[in-house]
Amino acid sequence: PEGMLLASDQSADLGSKPVDVSKYDVLYAAAHKNFSTAGFCLAIIRKSVIKDETIMPFTPTMCRWKVFNDAPNKIWNVPVITSIWIGDLTLQWMQERGGIPYFEDLAKRRSRLLYDVIDESKGFYRTFVTDERYRSRMQVVFTIGDGTSEKNQELVNKFLHKASGELGWLDIRSHPLGIPSDAIRVTMYNPQPIEHVAAVQKFMLDFMKENQ
Repeated sequence: PEGMLLASDQSADLGSKPVDVSKYDVLYAAAHKNFSTAGFCLAIIRKSVIKDETIMPFTPTMCRWKVFNDAPNKIWNVPVITSIWIGDLTLQWMQERGGIPYFEDLAKRRSRLLYDVIDESKGFYRTFVTDERYRSRMQVVFTIGDGTSEKNQELVNKFLHKASGELGWLDIRSHPLGIPSDAIRVTMYNPQPIEHVAAVQKFMLDFMKENQ
């Protein structure tokens, strides 16, 4: 609506595609996904909104941007030096590889490996977002079949057991999606090599062949 500030949470994909930051009043990202460690947050804030009038009375101090803006050297508390240092190293690493254009292309190629398997599986695998314009390149979330029948639920559990229990994959179980079975989530942030995703692709193809 006119007159409202526009904020964008880009925790998952900041650094993986070009972004016109001028469109937003506030752009923030939990930067442990693409840039650094947990506890490190990036925020790009339009200067015109850093004022007392934009602060709600109950806002925690750590979220009061004006406190930081008005502090000496703009440092109000002790920064998380290690996380900032790792973030700087990561940005250097990204620039050495070609910057945003390289990582945008990598994200497209990585996610395409898995979406192609899902789309060509004739319904064995199913993702919930079918329009390519809205598909995540950072996380591919899918289930087996419709995720509701007893057989499909058993296959999802078998997939998760083999992937995490036998192969040692971490965080492969998705958040609840409102269906009886769990869903499967493959996360592919910037540091993830495409070779690792190719291994996931092979596992998916082999699992489908064994369980169709």
